[in-house]
Amino acid sequence: MKQLIYIVIILFSIQTNGQNSTERKQFRVDLLTIEKNTKDTLIGSIIEVFSGEKRIETDISDFDGISIFYLNSKYIINNKVLLKIHGKKCSVFEKEYELTDDLNITIYLEYGESEYTHPKQLSEMYKKLNIKPKTSTCGTVD
Repeated sequence: MKQLIYIVIILFSIQTNGQNSTERKQFRVDLLTIEKNTKDTLIGSIIEVFSGEKRIETDISDFDGISIFYLNSKYIINNKVLLKIHGKKCSVFEKEYELTDDLNITIYLEYGESEYTHPKQLSEMYKKLNIKPKTSTCGTVD
């Protein structure tokens, strides 16, 4: 009986931090890329995300100029990320953001000097930036 009391005391004194952790595992990033003056959505903008001098994610905007991706918190240093966006016919956009919650922003790019001027250059830009295209699967799982 004494052993049972000790076991109950030990079980109640152990903290169970694993179940109610306040640390986020992932941040959702929603970007909309628009040209600043014409307000046109920019299709095929290449997004690079850096944290602490290391690129931690890449993505590309869809036909609506939207890019949605997730950032793993273990790769984010000091809660800061740098977005570097290459839009077609636009100057490269760079801005640092502090991540405390999911990020939902509109990025205004400006037409200017750019190496990326045509959709057919996408694979060339991937090679130049050392980005491996992401693979995705379509269909249903049986």
